[in-house]
Amino acid sequence: MNLKFIALIIVVVVIIASGFYVYAETQKPKSQQSSITVVDDLGRSVNVSLPVKRVVSMDPSDTQMMYAIGAGSLLVADTSFDWWPANSTLLPHVAMDSGVASVEQVVNMTPDLVLATTIQTSQIIDQLQNLSIPVLVFEPQNISNIYTDMMTLGKVTGHTSGATAEVNHMKSVISNVQTKIANYSKESLLYMMWPNPIYTAGPTSFIDNVITTAGGANIAENLSGPYPVISLEQVVADNPQTIIVDNNTGVSNMTYFTSGNQSQIWDNISAIKNDRLLIFNVTESNWMNEPGPLTIYAVQMVAQFLYPQAFE
Repeated sequence: MNLKFIALIIVVVVIIASGFYVYAETQKPKSQQSSITVVDDLGRSVNVSLPVKRVVSMDPSDTQMMYAIGAGSLLVADTSFDWWPANSTLLPHVAMDSGVASVEQVVNMTPDLVLATTIQTSQIIDQLQNLSIPVLVFEPQNISNIYTDMMTLGKVTGHTSGATAEVNHMKSVISNVQTKIANYSKESLLYMMWPNPIYTAGPTSFIDNVITTAGGANIAENLSGPYPVISLEQVVADNPQTIIVDNNTGVSNMTYFTSGNQSQIWDNISAIKNDRLLIFNVTESNWMNEPGPLTIYAVQMVAQFLYPQAFE
């Protein structure tokens, strides 16, 4: 037999055999990833065994992010402060009125993963980690951090597509707001978290990021710390055009500013003279104070109050 012909047959057989091998390899079931390591907002590398089927949330912000990315069905417990969505209030609570969670109650829920914020002490987090229960601590300092945290949650819960969709939705809403207000001069603003002494939102706070995203100019931008005290004298000097009052202050209407010992001082402030006062209700305060998917409503609300003409 011709040697060239024999060589050709061998080459053909090898090619066919290689094809069958490649096909067989592609048909093998893919081995599932057994764990994933992610970094939380404290810079901790946390290893989480997969798949995650039972999650305990120790903060309303974490609960909201879970539902927003489509992973709410994995939650087996949350806190007594949870309020959105409505079905989150039906879960068992591991953190009650103090906000601090019970390690025993958390352990009893046999979670694959626990979500926390810095409200929980490092001792609680360490106790759970020592029991081989992974804890992710989320403490977004700005809206961009919310996006990162949602994507992290998507990775560990198997809801990456849901996280991506929610992040894109939030970005779209905020971009639309900023486009509407782009041509307006920034309005100066005092955010009042407590009336006496006046606690406000400083330049490193999440609330300040919401204010600036919504087009406001925070008069506390030169103070130090996330939630500093600002003197009434400084408020008069800065003369804010708008005052926003958190629901937790006990201030319910303009009367607080127009009566009492300090009314003559407040009367000199532009926001009071022009009735530019926004007092949050409970839900609105939650939007502002709980970093998560509902933050977009806080941005919209503040922007619409500052620049109503942009939204007509």
